[in-house]
Amino acid sequence: MKLGVIGAGHRGRIAYARLLREYGDVEIKSFVDIDEKKLEACKKEFNIDDCYIFTDYKDFFEKMDEERFVDTLIIATPDRDHYDVCMKALDYDLNILLEKPISPNAHEVFNIAKKAKKKDRVFMICHVLRYSPFFVKIKELIDSNAIGRVLSINHNENIGYFHFAHSFVRGNWRNEDLSSPLILQKSCHDMDILIYLTGKKPKYITSFGKLSYFKKENEPSGAADRCLDCKYKDTCVFSVKDFYTGYPGIGWRDVVDVTRTKEGLEKALREGPYGRCVYKCDNNVCDHQAISIEFEDDVEVVFNLSAFSNDVHRNIKIMGTEGEIIADDCDQIIKVKRFKSYKEERYQVISNASGHGGADYGIIKAFYEACHGESEVVKTGAEESIMSHMMCFASEQARKESKVVEIDDFIRRLDE
Repeated sequence: MKLGVIGAGHRGRIAYARLLREYGDVEIKSFVDIDEKKLEACKKEFNIDDCYIFTDYKDFFEKMDEERFVDTLIIATPDRDHYDVCMKALDYDLNILLEKPISPNAHEVFNIAKKAKKKDRVFMICHVLRYSPFFVKIKELIDSNAIGRVLSINHNENIGYFHFAHSFVRGNWRNEDLSSPLILQKSCHDMDILIYLTGKKPKYITSFGKLSYFKKENEPSGAADRCLDCKYKDTCVFSVKDFYTGYPGIGWRDVVDVTRTKEGLEKALREGPYGRCVYKCDNNVCDHQAISIEFEDDVEVVFNLSAFSNDVHRNIKIMGTEGEIIADDCDQIIKVKRFKSYKEERYQVISNASGHGGADYGIIKAFYEACHGESEVVKTGAEESIMSHMMCFASEQARKESKVVEIDDFIRRLDE
């Protein structure tokens, strides 16, 4: 299995390539990225030959025309580059793992899915939560009728104040004109897991949300444009003075500065996007959002996502006719409370330490097995992933137009 990676950022290089490297028959052959510093880091870490390092994906495919040097591809570019790269990749006989979202454009989502369906190769979307031991166990409990018929769900994605500042104020996903709306980029995962858990089709959706806090009118008096120059650098909770050298920001250290030197980090924070004041960036995505969804068979769901949480975690309450499930992936504990018995059953989910509570490991394991002929492990093919994206697009229409959107009608109108 010879692997190429287009997009050498945190997901492509650190999350996925490193996990695939653990399989003995996987040879990581090539990287593509516009950032030459990232490519140099990849070259050293994975021992890549110069002839398989590219700054333009078009050069990668030109080389593929000369020599078939990979048979498997990870696409983890910025969101708005997914379509061109993926449509080109589908012209080659490759197994493909595509980072979510499929595309920030609804028509492009359908086009990719349609083309992928015609190919007799593995094509998976990185909706990793379906591979999380935590959500797999919840699904197992629902399907075993542990709480009767499910009628209501409250689901929360707590992004974390520091994660939001890093990724959605200063980082790559801060501006929907450059990437995607928050609900699509961050929470198409969650729309997908709600479909997975309920086993139902969504019918109606509405949404409320705004960018309320991370904007100029909320900056402290006399704040500097950059944290390292600011008089609040030792007191502001969003200061990056020590953020990337300890918890909780150490995990993103390579994203900010691949040199991993003190001098390199200071230069990046003084000159790059991650050192900017959170009140003075070019961000425009919501910092909190609430969504209501009606599924088939009278299943009602309320979903919240918010920057304003201390920890990064998801918690969910599922209410059925005979009991309820209450669970939090922070402690990985699932509680089942059945009516009348007043007894609580607890399940402690055990997962490895990889990202998303073991889900990154799970999806890479499934992708590897699918590439070796076990197609039944694929839970997130292109067709399975379309509806979660349509829910996100429809919710944005609902939010911006202050209306309830019928999802089938929204999809029909895409063809008009």
